[in-house]
Amino acid sequence: MQDLVNLKVISLFHSENLVRIPELSSATKLELINLAYCRKLLELPSSLQHLEKLTHLNLRWCKNLRFLPSLYKATSLTTLILSDCSNLFSFPEVSPNVRELQLEGTAIEEIPSSVESLCQLISLSMEDCARLKNLPTSICNLRSLEVLSLNYSPNITTFPEMSRNITELNLQATAIEEVPSSIECLSNLCVLNLARCRRLKSVSTSIHKLKSLRGFYLRDCSRLEIFPEILDTLERLRNLDLSGTALKELPSSMENLIGLRQLRLENCESLVCLPESFHKLKSLWFLYVYGCKNLVIWPDNLFSAIGGASLTGRVEMQKDLHGLSSLKELDLSGTNLENLPTTIKQLTRLQKLILWKCERLKSLPELPPSLIHLDAHDCTSLAEVSSITKLFEQALLCKDKPYTPKTLACLFTNCFLLDQKVVASPGTPKLQMLFGHMFTILKDYHQASPQRNMFTTCFPGSEIPEWFDFKSSGSSINIQLPSEWYYNRHSMENFPGFVVSAVVSFQDYFDDAHFHIRCECHLKSCNGDCPNLSCSFTVWSRRGLHGSRLLGSDHLFLLYHNELVRRFVETQASNKCIYKEASFEFYPGVWERNWSQCISCEVKHCGVHLLSAATDDAEVQPPKRYKYVS
Repeated sequence: MQDLVNLKVISLFHSENLVRIPELSSATKLELINLAYCRKLLELPSSLQHLEKLTHLNLRWCKNLRFLPSLYKATSLTTLILSDCSNLFSFPEVSPNVRELQLEGTAIEEIPSSVESLCQLISLSMEDCARLKNLPTSICNLRSLEVLSLNYSPNITTFPEMSRNITELNLQATAIEEVPSSIECLSNLCVLNLARCRRLKSVSTSIHKLKSLRGFYLRDCSRLEIFPEILDTLERLRNLDLSGTALKELPSSMENLIGLRQLRLENCESLVCLPESFHKLKSLWFLYVYGCKNLVIWPDNLFSAIGGASLTGRVEMQKDLHGLSSLKELDLSGTNLENLPTTIKQLTRLQKLILWKCERLKSLPELPPSLIHLDAHDCTSLAEVSSITKLFEQALLCKDKPYTPKTLACLFTNCFLLDQKVVASPGTPKLQMLFGHMFTILKDYHQASPQRNMFTTCFPGSEIPEWFDFKSSGSSINIQLPSEWYYNRHSMENFPGFVVSAVVSFQDYFDDAHFHIRCECHLKSCNGDCPNLSCSFTVWSRRGLHGSRLLGSDHLFLLYHNELVRRFVETQASNKCIYKEASFEFYPGVWERNWSQCISCEVKHCGVHLLSAATDDAEVQPPKRYKYVS
């Protein structure tokens, strides 16, 4: 026992061997007690209820705590955290002034009807309470309650009756079977989370009366077959997640979701069509239909020459594309598309197009100039991507904002048909022709434009393109720079730009993590100084979204990063210094909590091509002979 009259804070969190704390009756000024993760704590002194200035009590993960003394007289207490106190069976007795109760993971079986006395309560969280049964009707008397979270409480079977002041209702993975018409009373509700409610069968049409609703989440409600008619406009609804539901179609009244920004329909395997009114979603930014294998009917005014496999295996085509004018990201992964519509180029705000594992896709049309990321992993039937050269040209000539780089990534991993030796002249690979066009675009751009841009691309292949000046086996290369190239702080017109390439061997490599390549460049001047330029670029990021995938072949990577080179020489290179040599080193890596070298990948070949605005016309043609440098 000590004189604790001036003590305001007790912070003993993670005191693994703490069993009890002393009487605190003399600590009349105590405001905060933090005993989180004191796993052996068995009891608390009864004097807690006399601490009139106590505002915050944190007992998270006190797993052996079985009894909490009455805190009814602790009138200043506003926050009580009992999360994961798994041996706590009784709802705590607290002052009516408490504003936040966190009771996740406790063994509480019921909320007493006296809960209505907590007139100041704003947030009540009882997630992962496996024993908790349905709530008392008196909970609707909590007029101040704004957030109620009952996620992963499997014995909650009925939709709770709440005060109209509730703004966030989380009922994920509960046993609720329906959303009743009485939900229309929740006029201030902004978030309704019913994800993984696998018994949910129906949602009342009264949902359209929730004018404040911003997020509605029904992911993995696997018994939900019908989405309700939206009988009036919902201007504020921004996010709607219907992924993994049993929906066969969407109502035409979807057009009333005039403020919708994101729609997820991933893995809706029963979905066969989208409504004709779908094109009226003018505010839609993100559309995800990944894994909708049976989606065979598309609106006439949405896509042209696009569809999924019908029962006969034939792809059904439709007509025009006028809607979705705000679309920024489109994920068609895992669908049975054979072609994309030529009118897709009208999506002038589309930035990201994901076509992962569209195994029937054969070719790509002209794509919108706004596109900065194209993911065509595992499009094993893809044989024609001639339109990509125009996309590179559009990226390099981007005039959105002066000196703002436009990053373009086009990824064609495991698209083996692209490397077949057909087309044009005999023996000329498709990719070599494509790379030849890219060379011309880069040369013209670098000579004429002061803008700063970047692009990366990846194709199956084991050879560095013919037009690269310098090639080497292995992961490093040293080159001699032309004598006329030097850096003048007032003019960069004579300083080189670099296009680099690497052939990476993927043997038994699974891409479950982010993959990147780091390229380090060392410049050596006549004075011997050697500034270091390092450029890392992520080639693809899986994030577990589409599962792990085996890569068992070589792939070629190209990188052009003019903006990085300019920034480097402007800040680090010596003024009026002549650089005579440059060395390049390539490192493949993966992200596992931090970047580390990828031991299952090997850089087999690498190459460098130099670009200069001072190049003569006679020098801009692809070299007829390779220059191999060790």
